[in-house]
Amino acid sequence: MICRNYIVTGEDVNDYMVMEDTAYISYTLRLLYHFLFNNGFSKEKLNYMHLDLQEGNHELVCHKDLMFTQSFLVEMKYCHIQDNINFKSCFFDSKNECCAEVIKEVKWFDPISKEVIRTPKNILKQFHYKNISA
Repeated sequence: MICRNYIVTGEDVNDYMVMEDTAYISYTLRLLYHFLFNNGFSKEKLNYMHLDLQEGNHELVCHKDLMFTQSFLVEMKYCHIQDNINFKSCFFDSKNECCAEVIKEVKWFDPISKEVIRTPKNILKQFHYKNISA
């Protein structure tokens, strides 16, 4: 679906130079924003529409540690947009070995009313038309 290359930075790691769980979640969300941008919904457009994303549940499965300065690829395997957005991202090292998987749920949030809302119809229609779910 979509993938990006990154390098593990100092802010991503613990005292043992191993990438922390919070960094995996951060890169996963970053990839979701890239995905939305590529489908016509930049952060600026979402702000204009008074939409934000609120984090929900997540599941992280680590298979192999990613270390400081190591190159890695994050790939979104699927993204299902209904009232919640459910998606899965996989992290691969330079040998193309799967190091971690994150299954994440986020919800649409209206920052003005400060409420979780259903997916706006114009967004839902756009994504169903493209048939992004796998």
